Amino acid sequence: MKISLPFRLSCLGVLLLVSGFSPAARGDDQDSERTAARRSEVSEILDSLVTTTYFKEDNFQPVPTGIGRGVFPSQFVPQYSDSVYASRIAELGRRSQFKFVYNEHVKGFIRVYAVDKRKTVAKVLGLTKIYFPLFEDKLREYNIPTEMKYLAIVESALNPTAVSRAGARGLWQFMGGTGRMYGLQSSSFIEDRYDSYKSTVAACEHLQDLYQTFGDWFLVLAAYNSGAGNVRKAIRASGGAHDYWQIWPYLPQETRGYIPAFIAVTYIMNYYREHNITPQEPGYIYTDTDRVAVNNALTFDQLQETLGVPVDDLKFLNPQYKVGLIPSPVSSPNMLRLPRKYAQTFREREQDIYAYHPERAQEREQLYSMVRNQERQDQEIISTRGRKEHVVRKGETLAFVARKYRVPVSQLIDWNDLKSGRVKPGQHLIVFKANGAHSSGKSSVVNSKGRKDRGIAARHGSSKSRSKATVKKSSGKAKKATASKGRKASSSQHKRHGK
Repeated sequence: MKISLPFRLSCLGVLLLVSGFSPAARGDDQDSERTAARRSEVSEILDSLVTTTYFKEDNFQPVPTGIGRGVFPSQFVPQYSDSVYASRIAELGRRSQFKFVYNEHVKGFIRVYAVDKRKTVAKVLGLTKIYFPLFEDKLREYNIPTEMKYLAIVESALNPTAVSRAGARGLWQFMGGTGRMYGLQSSSFIEDRYDSYKSTVAACEHLQDLYQTFGDWFLVLAAYNSGAGNVRKAIRASGGAHDYWQIWPYLPQETRGYIPAFIAVTYIMNYYREHNITPQEPGYIYTDTDRVAVNNALTFDQLQETLGVPVDDLKFLNPQYKVGLIPSPVSSPNMLRLPRKYAQTFREREQDIYAYHPERAQEREQLYSMVRNQERQDQEIISTRGRKEHVVRKGETLAFVARKYRVPVSQLIDWNDLKSGRVKPGQHLIVFKANGAHSSGKSSVVNSKGRKDRGIAARHGSSKSRSKATVKKSSGKAKKATASKGRKASSSQHKRHGK
């Protein structure tokens, strides 16, 4: 019987490399490690991606069947001894500002990425071609180690519409208040935390601020996950240590697995070939797309009918526009990402596109304006009395001021018309007390754990529920108006565009 050359090479490679494999290459890891890894937040995130839009098979090119990477058969799942993992991670550490180490915690997460969830990791590797060029450009601009791009994989697995159980959203998993600190808008129509460009800039600014506070990138990561306050508490509890592994026992449970997950992601992104993982190419890569400035209200439907760009592609590339409306710009143009082949056509025909069925954008924008005004009114309800002025002192942050007066950071930003979450010593901030606030001058709207005052909630209702009611009520009117105007204009428009 004649044995094919590829098969002989595969067998030879396996024999040569087997000395570096641990017994786990021919069996299971210890149950304790496997259980701990599967219970991790990372494993849950990867499990949740099975049905999400960005991980559907239609958005990826099929993986070639047959021989695997290099000398491995396609279905072979390599695993290695501790000494091999330690050596590779030490090499990564020598080329990085991060103090990478290998231990049992890291080993458990390597198992998650390299074995248990390897099919999902293949898609994540493909998605890096969409997002990593942007991440790397901005990280260099802010003088942040480029390895920080792997943080987005730990946070969201590169799913731009990821939503955590706590309500964090987007590639970089910003909570609403923190996002507002860095200029990210969040409403019923627009979610800037889903905008890859804006959220990446915000993440860089946030990471830079944290580094100025802690001066160590692992501590920055811990603070990114659990908050700067928890890291400070852990430092005090450890006797003043500023090393992540020394304060590790004093950090929240979730944060103890955060840096090991980051190290494991960094490892697998650099050694996926050695683990026989083939990246699954996405339908688009970063260089296939371009950003264009939109200077007027516009809908995805208008873009589809004038340019021919599929609505699904527009949604895929621009998830921040939640209802397919790009509103009129306030101070600067709104940005839209398009497949590159449509971008130049948009620039050439921009005015014609705005003029095509403009009533569609106008109707949606009226609804957008109504909802936005309602949300602003709900935020301003607590501002009816008790104005106070706070002068920022050296070392104070906006978050510190918010905690002092028991108000959300987002309200401080609104009250003072701030463009970012950064404040300077000597800066004057306006703070309002709510009705029924204590005489101490602190607002009772939000307590230290973020819960709303029941009295105010009962009297006025939540912003979220009121906004939903407004959308539901107004959308019915908008649909009727659209149908009526659509019937009147349909014949002339069809003739004009040859339909």
